[in-house]
Amino acid sequence: MQAHRQTVTIPKDHQLEIRLPEDFPSGPAEVIVLAGSGEKTPSESQQKMLQALQELKNLQLTPEEERVLDEFDEFQRQHPINFSSLVEEEQ
Repeated sequence: MQAHRQTVTIPKDHQLEIRLPEDFPSGPAEVIVLAGSGEKTPSESQQKMLQALQELKNLQLTPEEERVLDEFDEFQRQHPINFSSLVEEEQ
């Protein structure tokens, strides 16, 4: 299955013409049109998360922290963790 997403403005006559990329397969397809308010305003929790991410981007790491981050992928490869095997204790 292949998908194509395109933002459009619905004209007053309510008719759209959509041109798909040349490599999009021909044949039967399903078209879904989603309408919303137009502008998406991040929720308060999304705004807090974006702010936290920006703070992380600006964080100055120590040389040791840089080394740990650089070596993390290799550590993960050598010590895989299967979280599905963890059992939550009932209280």
